[in-house]
Amino acid sequence: MKKFVWGAIAALGLSCATIASAAAQTLTLKMAHIYNPGNIWYDVAEDYAKRVAERSGGKIKIDIAHSGSTGDWPQAIEGLLIGTNDIVLQSIGTLDRYNTIAGIEAYPYLIRDIAHFKAVYYGPIGKELFDEIAKKTGFRIIGAGYRGARHMSSNKLVEKVDDLKGVKLRVPPLKMYRLTWEYLGASPVPMGVAELFTSLQQGVVDGQENPLEVIQDQKFYEVQKYVIETGHVLGAMTFIFSDAKFQSLPEETRKILIEEGEAAMLAGTERMLEMEAQYKKDLESKGLTFIPVNRAAFQAKLAPMTKDFPELADWVAKIQAVK
Repeated sequence: MKKFVWGAIAALGLSCATIASAAAQTLTLKMAHIYNPGNIWYDVAEDYAKRVAERSGGKIKIDIAHSGSTGDWPQAIEGLLIGTNDIVLQSIGTLDRYNTIAGIEAYPYLIRDIAHFKAVYYGPIGKELFDEIAKKTGFRIIGAGYRGARHMSSNKLVEKVDDLKGVKLRVPPLKMYRLTWEYLGASPVPMGVAELFTSLQQGVVDGQENPLEVIQDQKFYEVQKYVIETGHVLGAMTFIFSDAKFQSLPEETRKILIEEGEAAMLAGTERMLEMEAQYKKDLESKGLTFIPVNRAAFQAKLAPMTKDFPELADWVAKIQAVK
């Protein structure tokens, strides 16, 4: 009897040790983002977690805090530095506050079309750019998902560049966006997205600029009359890591995170391309009027802006040269 009891205890101990060992071999990464269920970027995050789990045989798990449940995007990115987050899903340009190099993503009229987008971000220049961003900001970015073209929405009719004079336009609190609209003649108002709807409703600002997906998701059609089709930025979403944390991971883990992150972002790109036309139809059905503009005239007005970003001049030239 004693032999049986001690044998059972030993077996139980071995089982517990096996479970503990398996748990120790599982890497859990915490991801944060601000997107709600039903949003395309919510789905891209879920897709990434699924791909990584399947590719790693369950050895890498991504736990996702969505809908801004752990803070807005600046707080989420700060969380990468203190270890409360391991991954943040957001646009490349949000790292502009750490170094201007990341602001290249929001440089107006730099990316010509979706073919150019893929050639830049998934070619040699993209790898070089991502390495430079890691070096200058301390953040490693993985993949680039087409966010949709950024357009202006407004309660004032804008048909040409000169019509922007005096228009109070909310912009993200980043230098690239602010200077873009100053050059175009508007009066940019840096502001977080949380207070934007109320500010539009109360006339604190006349308009804002974002991809159609955001205009739809944030219900700006309830407080705006027009979408001015400026198409001034073809934005890129990405997965952001602390580079120090990322480099501390095993090589095979890094390989999985990179390859599956790129795959998830490319899948998101294809889906956004399908959805963009539908967003326009939906917004028109909700009462928004789309106003086409001469984009070349807008681009010409922005030509002198390179002098404000001398550190980006070489990158602008390199990206423009990509075929």
